[in-house]
Amino acid sequence: MKRRLSLRARLVGLTLLAVAVVWLLTALATWSEARHEFAELLAHPPGTSAAHLALDRAEAAEEIAEQLLEPMLYGLPALAVLLVVAIGFALTPLRQLARDVATRAPDRLDPLPLASLPVEVEPLVIRLNSLFVDITRALENERRFTADASHELRTPLAALKAQAQVALASVDAAERQHALSQILVGCDRATHLVTQMLTLARLDAGTSHPMQNIALRPVAEEVLAMIAGDAIEHNCDLVLRDGDAPVVADALLLQVLLRNLVDNALRHSGGTQIEVSITQQDDRAVLTVSDNGCGIAADQRGLVQQRFYRCPGASASGSGLGLSIANRITELHGARLTMGAASDAGGTRVRIEFPAIR
Repeated sequence: MKRRLSLRARLVGLTLLAVAVVWLLTALATWSEARHEFAELLAHPPGTSAAHLALDRAEAAEEIAEQLLEPMLYGLPALAVLLVVAIGFALTPLRQLARDVATRAPDRLDPLPLASLPVEVEPLVIRLNSLFVDITRALENERRFTADASHELRTPLAALKAQAQVALASVDAAERQHALSQILVGCDRATHLVTQMLTLARLDAGTSHPMQNIALRPVAEEVLAMIAGDAIEHNCDLVLRDGDAPVVADALLLQVLLRNLVDNALRHSGGTQIEVSITQQDDRAVLTVSDNGCGIAADQRGLVQQRFYRCPGASASGSGLGLSIANRITELHGARLTMGAASDAGGTRVRIEFPAIR
């Protein structure tokens, strides 16, 4: 691998080269002029009288001094010009980098080349390339999110329109009442979908969240109390096992995380019990949400964490964003989310392992 010179080495090397060239030319010019003067002096010896000897010596000294100064007077400007040229040549890679960045289109995010750059600039370009990768990923996520969201919103809106047309065209009161009830159900679904989408968009925005030492149990108690009404409608028991553990987290995000996990189990598991447990394993807090429902096939557990994905044959209403939101909140806390079977009989267990408190 060819070793690249640093910007400092280039500047020092070219500066020393320019100084050496000017010094050598000045020394040669001075030596030549002095040699010429002494040759003339020896060819024409001064007069014999003391007055003539003093005058000739003074004139010779002045001429030698002038001849010594002239190369310096010409050499200093030449040195300045050479230094300007040398520094400009050394900074050529930086100017090329500036031109590459300035001429790039907004959608051109391919990495900048590193081959001809000084080593001092390499960390900056590496960080820029990393930033380009992050921007590309963010843009791809935004495009995919926009495409998926438009598709998902189109379905409930079309259903609402169809039910409204049925209600308008119906002459039977019972049929009209049923259509209006379906419109309300569709509005609830659309509201839930929009709420989930806004939550996911806020999480993707990358804004900072206040992290502090909190206990998991009070958060779990509050969430289960809020969702108890939905559990009664689904004829499902909510169980919070004894245990508690501290974590460094955002309390509001933890509420959103647990609410999505429990709500997802209520909507899709078909079970009669959802169990939430909090344990301390070594120095790590572990939050587990289990149900005794139909479970999720092993080949579907990774897919259901993708946005807007729903298992084939799923009949319950949902946006396909609950587990995506939970997974994103888990990432923001540096935790790890895993899914598996709750027991040999079936069901689903979602396990979140939080990092140790330092």
